[in-house]
Amino acid sequence: MVLSVTVEFLKFSLHAPLSFIIILIIYWKILCVFVEKDNKMWPEQKIQNQKEYFAAQRKRPTGNLTEYVVRTYYCIYKGCSIYKSDSCPAREVSNYKIKNIVYEGFYNNRPDHDYNSVINDCKNYLMNMGYIHLEQRDGDEFIFIDKPLDFLNPGEHETYLKKYNIQETFEAQNQFDVDIHPVHNENALSALLYHMADPEHFPDPYEEIQAPDTDSSSFLSCDICDGHYVIRHGKNGSFFGCSNYPRCKSTKTIADQTYSWFAQHGLNIYEVEVPCWKCGKSIQLRSYFPQIDLSKDQPELARKLDLSIIRLGTINTLDQYLSAKHKDIYMGYSKQFNGEYMANHCPHCQSLQGTNRAVESMYKLLIDALKGYALPACIAETLTVTETSLSKREWKDVITKVLKYQG
Repeated sequence: MVLSVTVEFLKFSLHAPLSFIIILIIYWKILCVFVEKDNKMWPEQKIQNQKEYFAAQRKRPTGNLTEYVVRTYYCIYKGCSIYKSDSCPAREVSNYKIKNIVYEGFYNNRPDHDYNSVINDCKNYLMNMGYIHLEQRDGDEFIFIDKPLDFLNPGEHETYLKKYNIQETFEAQNQFDVDIHPVHNENALSALLYHMADPEHFPDPYEEIQAPDTDSSSFLSCDICDGHYVIRHGKNGSFFGCSNYPRCKSTKTIADQTYSWFAQHGLNIYEVEVPCWKCGKSIQLRSYFPQIDLSKDQPELARKLDLSIIRLGTINTLDQYLSAKHKDIYMGYSKQFNGEYMANHCPHCQSLQGTNRAVESMYKLLIDALKGYALPACIAETLTVTETSLSKREWKDVITKVLKYQG
């Protein structure tokens, strides 16, 4: 219609006086503005800049907009999943229908008077960046999911699916121009999505990867012979013994051998962004997990040695270090524990993010990230293990308690 009117205008201008030609020029400029607005996709560089901003906000939020955008996306995602398609009628995810979900945990769960404008902005961001688009079909407006959000932290996609009870029952059309591989589990799917979003930092799960030879690791090599240490169980508990026993009787304690490994490789501090269990606002959880470190670099050993209960609140020296560095980590009282311990706290509602709920969920997210080749993005820092940062004595006390607890 716009084109036909423009053609008629051009025909008319051939016989029109100067004033009409001036009007035509003004009209043409206005038309160009409308055409530009109708093109929903931003230039590639602008999209990349906005993506980087959103990714930074997921790690260090300074406002609510990014969370609103993410929630709006998953409201649309849920609407499409209900229809078992990559699209649904736009009226099913109108601003009025999704406002309570988008604003959950903010402003006492009451959307402000300007919610319509805010959610419209969220949808425009998603359209301009190519995550969704609108189409007219049979006189009705449909909204389409075009691709996954590629600025989320590892594990967040699964968290939102669970939070909003979304069933992944459809395949979005024309998402990426890549070779098609059959994906048979969600870990492989997550790994592939991360690789497509950021191939520089996340490897292709379908490329051949040389598995580390854990048996030949110097960490497990016997000090006396050509054998290697394996976990054995005796009357005094578990220990490392040489694989050539009884020819070689070399032994090492679990505490000494694991401490030497962390002294060589360091101990990671992990960080993930999740919704607060109480108020629903986005928060950062931080903790150390020696079990994750071993699982990453010594998977065979990690399968036989369970250190998963070692986390924030377990090692006093590390707890004090994190508490001094992060204002949201401090001693808090837990009714379930009936006592105080070092824990993450929500900066918005000050609720304690306990070991049995929040930190355990964090541990599971990290395991998923490890399986999906996305763990590096969750490492906030790597501590150098020394007698000052973590003494052998303290590590030995912790390991002794863990092994005793495991019976």
